[in-house]
Amino acid sequence: MRYEADSRPLIMVLDIGTTGGRVILFDSAGNIHGTAYREYTSVFHAANVIDHDPATWLDAIREGLAELNRDKPEEIARVSGVSVTTQRATIVPVDESGNPLAMAILWQDKRSVREAKEIGERIGAADIYSRTGLKIDPYFSLPKIMWFRDNKPEIYARTFRFLTAHDYVVHALTGQFKTDWTQASRTMLFNINTFEWDGEIAVRMNVDLAKMPPAYPTGTVAGSVTKEAAVRFGLREDIPVVMAGGDQQCAAVGLGAIRPGIVKVTTGTGSFVVAPIQEPVKSSEHKVVCSASAVPGDYVIEAGIFTTGSTYRWLRDFLASDGSYDLLNELAGMSSPGAGGILHIPHYAGSAAPYWNPNASGVLFNMTLGSKKSDIVRAYLEGICFEVNKNLKIIDALLAGEQEPGHVRITAVHVSGGLVRSDLFNQIQADIYGLVIIPNKNEQATALGAAMIGFTSLKVFKDLLEAHDAMGQLDMQRMRTSDRTMREIYKDMSELHDAIHQALSKEGIYDRARSIVNQLSLRDATS
Repeated sequence: MRYEADSRPLIMVLDIGTTGGRVILFDSAGNIHGTAYREYTSVFHAANVIDHDPATWLDAIREGLAELNRDKPEEIARVSGVSVTTQRATIVPVDESGNPLAMAILWQDKRSVREAKEIGERIGAADIYSRTGLKIDPYFSLPKIMWFRDNKPEIYARTFRFLTAHDYVVHALTGQFKTDWTQASRTMLFNINTFEWDGEIAVRMNVDLAKMPPAYPTGTVAGSVTKEAAVRFGLREDIPVVMAGGDQQCAAVGLGAIRPGIVKVTTGTGSFVVAPIQEPVKSSEHKVVCSASAVPGDYVIEAGIFTTGSTYRWLRDFLASDGSYDLLNELAGMSSPGAGGILHIPHYAGSAAPYWNPNASGVLFNMTLGSKKSDIVRAYLEGICFEVNKNLKIIDALLAGEQEPGHVRITAVHVSGGLVRSDLFNQIQADIYGLVIIPNKNEQATALGAAMIGFTSLKVFKDLLEAHDAMGQLDMQRMRTSDRTMREIYKDMSELHDAIHQALSKEGIYDRARSIVNQLSLRDATS
């Protein structure tokens, strides 16, 4: 990351993630002029029941801005626009003043399994997928909204708008109830063929569509910072606020995955694989999803794995390391490729693409008395890559099957996220994917992409391609290519990795295991 001092206008990015919020100042060359981070935690009522206090998002912004106002006052004075990007599918009901009526339901939450089943029964998976590009799953917003309707009817009745985290922040800054296409396209209420809220889905599922905010193209200026927000957060009044939208679509912009053939893989709490396309491309088996791109009118094929980097963090804490990942990475480096045959399946909060099994759980397979700690650590890294690779192959096959001009197969994978700091992890990615891996110098690709969207919206660049040419920070010196000697071994391991999940799923093992966990949770709650 580069820090410069000059007089160029800056974009302030507010990046509200799952576990923390960032305030970052960028100039139009991609240089960072200041950054502040505040961590927050969700409320885990049970294994798959996860609430979040929306106030923590605003506290992170307020505290981050207080730090930057103290340490970087001259830079704050040069801010010409605010660009907002956040996690997606998390939902919070608010009143007419934008005050939360309940805790937000986090995107990882799975309490709405019954509501998701109801959607399948009333509308059907094929129709939902055709209209929204999404797989029926509790991950998305519609089942969460239905959960409020069925379980908290008094809150549902009082709700003026159901907002995503992005929309909640936008309202706090501007007083406007607005969303963008990337966020709307993750609700399961938005028709990606028309870029409009889908009234038929709402009617058939008995959901009041008037409770959703108006949706605009990504990059739209939602409004300006109000006097109240200026005082609350320590910003200048009347600064334009740009809706940069969903974190993964922003990361695709930051990593240059807006050109055909370039796919981005971001590994943070989870891993997200995104490929750009110009027309909706959907999997006949509904294994990957299709959403609105940050490039208005375009699309992305996307696959998400809920828990990848978070499982590596769990392992760090479980092994009681020094709190950093250095020891883990050092241990992983002591193991040979293949991790002694150990396979790790990182489904710690159910699985999304390509399995879409909310009851799936983590598996450590093929342990022996000769297994070493270093093998287990490496197996965690390889397990993440096996999961990503399954989705890369699906996306590559979809691209290969397209006849539309501009759709080409995967040529390179641009990567970001905390784990990408490790050259070992990047080499594992290259070996398992069999593709060129190019990291970003700035691991905060989401914020970088949001800055590009912000500058483009304010007419500094004519489009996002020009913005990436000016601001992109791919690290070609750390590029990795695959080791051909490992190709067949990793191919066999990848197939076995898939077979383990398929066997457990087919025999109902995951469902039985989840039932036991639920029984134990109920007993603990009542004892």
